[in-house]
Formats: sequence, structure tokens, C-alpha cells
Amino acid sequence: MLFRKPQVRIAVWIAAGVLILAVGYRLLGGAVLDRLQHQAAMQSAQSAFGSHKLNVLILGYQDDEGTSDTVILAHLDVDRRTGTLVSIPRDSWVAIPGHGHWKINAAMGYGGPQLAAKVIGVLTGAPIDATIAIQPEGAAQIVDAMGGLNVDVDETMNYDDNYGRLHIHLKKGEQYLTGSQVVGYMRFRHDAASDWGRMHRQQQVLTAMMNQLSQPQNWAKLPRLLQFARKDLKTTLSGGQLAALLEIYRGVPQDNIRTFTLPAKAGWVGDASVVFVDQRWAKLIGRFVFTKNEPPQDQVLVANATGNTELDKTLIGAMRGGGWNVQTFVDESAKPASLVLGSSPAARALAQAFAVKQTPSARTTLVLGEDLAPGV
Repeated sequence: MLFRKPQVRIAVWIAAGVLILAVGYRLLGGAVLDRLQHQAAMQSAQSAFGSHKLNVLILGYQDDEGTSDTVILAHLDVDRRTGTLVSIPRDSWVAIPGHGHWKINAAMGYGGPQLAAKVIGVLTGAPIDATIAIQPEGAAQIVDAMGGLNVDVDETMNYDDNYGRLHIHLKKGEQYLTGSQVVGYMRFRHDAASDWGRMHRQQQVLTAMMNQLSQPQNWAKLPRLLQFARKDLKTTLSGGQLAALLEIYRGVPQDNIRTFTLPAKAGWVGDASVVFVDQRWAKLIGRFVFTKNEPPQDQVLVANATGNTELDKTLIGAMRGGGWNVQTFVDESAKPASLVLGSSPAARALAQAFAVKQTPSARTTLVLGEDLAPGV
């Protein structure tokens, strides 16, 4: 017993020391580590891409069909460690150079990722730095290499397509899915939401994958995932650039990833069901999200007075994704005309970008009226 008391005291002091170190790390060391990781990420991006902002076109395609089920344009801001994923409806009716007007998913079959990037670049006005194209089998292998994916399945699904070798049987609720189940979940569109629901699920899965990879216990899997990526992807990114992206977004907070869809409405061309993208908003989003320039950092209040509250997510996602300092937003009663209130550099830039009147004010406010509502 005489020998145990000093040992107990030593153990207590060691435990206390470890606790103090742990708390100190959380309060101070964690912040220092975050800064160092951020600086390393910036250097990695500058070395790999020559820029701190990168626009990447992500295509999910069926090789035997020659079309792309998934069309997502991603803006990666390394300085802020944010990612903004903008879905483009696969049935969007667009001009494809040399082939007339077709659904945008046909561009992949006519000219591969390069032609798809050209079409989407014209649609949005965004410079596209790189393309990533992946087939369902490749996506399934990557998910399996991660050990599965935690997904909150939004509805019960039962669908069989023997010809297309697609079998989807999922229960509603949060659960771990295998690679093939994740692919089925992303491809499902046999409900009232149709392609719109599928786009939401694609965004949900990509966000979930980024969140899961950001957890420290999964960092050891990154080299193996990189091997799968090189094997199953058609991409213009080099192995070094893919590795840089994985390093940059390792441990990124969940709130740093934003998703939304280009404003559009369903319609018909002859007997074909298509989607008409709002051309004005496609260009505005291209200008706000995918620019390489840093916007003025004056604080901006956004007031949505279009009468369409569904525009909130798109508008705020676009502005914050592009680096604008939007702290909050409000929905107001509908107003016929848009305007910008304020005298700051941000106010002048917003008035120019939206081509609206600017009125002097102490606070910078972007008021979107009915004249800028999508579809007008």
C-alpha cells in the first residue's frame, strides 16, 4: 500500500497533465493546426493549379448510353476551403456545337467531357478549369473503398430495370449504403419529383462523401481512394492535382459545402419533355459563383422581394459561394423593381452585376424584385 500511493498520485498528475494538454490543444493548438493546414492547402493549390479558385465540371455517365445522368459544376475556393456544387438539369435544352439543339446530357455522347464543358461554359459564362467523368461502377468502387456511406434515404424505393441492370430497393431513413446502393439511390427518378429529386440526391451524396472523407478516421483511406479515382475516372486533373484536392478539403466543415440547382422550368419541344434553364440566372450564377476575382468584402444584406422564397437558397448559395460577405437575408413583400442600397464598393459592384439602380445608404442591401425573378 505504501508503494501504491505515490504511483496513484503520479497517475493522477499524468492524467491531469494529459487533460490540460488536450484542453490546451482544443483551445490553442487546434487553431494553430487549422491555420497551418490552411496555409499548406493554399500552397498546394497554388502549386498544383496556379490559382486559389478552381471550377470543375463533374459528369456521371453511362458509357453504353453515351449520355450523362449527372451534370454538376463545382466551384472550389481554397482560401475559404469552401465548395459550391451547382446542378444543371440533364434535360436542359441547349445548343450543342455542330449538332443543333439537344438535351445537355447528349453533349457527352457527341464529344465527351470536352464538348460538355464547352456547352456548359457557354450556358453559364463560367471558365471551366477541369473535368471529371465517372461511370456508376467507378462511383460504387470508391464508396465501397470508403467502407460504405451514411445516407438519409428520403423515401422508400422499389424499382427494377432488368435491361438496364438497375435494381433499387431501399427503405426510407438514415442508414449505411454499399457502393451499388448509393449509385441506385442517385439514379432513382421514378417518383413525383423525377429528375429534380434525382439532382437533390446527387447533391446529397456528394456532400455526404465529402463530409465522411473529412473525418480523421477516414484520412488513412485517402491514398487507396486516389488509386481508385485514377483508375475509374476520365479527368483532366493529374494525380498530383487530385491528391492536392484531397489534402485541401480534408477535414473541411460540413457547412462549407453548398448545393443548389440552376433555376429552370419544365417544358416540351415537340413530343420531348425538356427543361428550359433561365438564361439570365445561368449567367448571373456563372458571374457570381465561378469568377476568379475576389469580390469587395463589405457586409451585404440580401432582401428577396421577388415573391419566390425558393430563390433564397440559390441566391445566398451563389453569393456566399462566390466569396461575397452575406451575413443574413430576409424575405420581403413583393416589389416590382430591384435595386441596391449603399455606397460601398460592394454596393457599386452589385449594382453593376445585376444592372440595377443604386441608391446611397449607410448599409449595403441587395433588394431583388419581381423584375429579376427567374422565368420573367
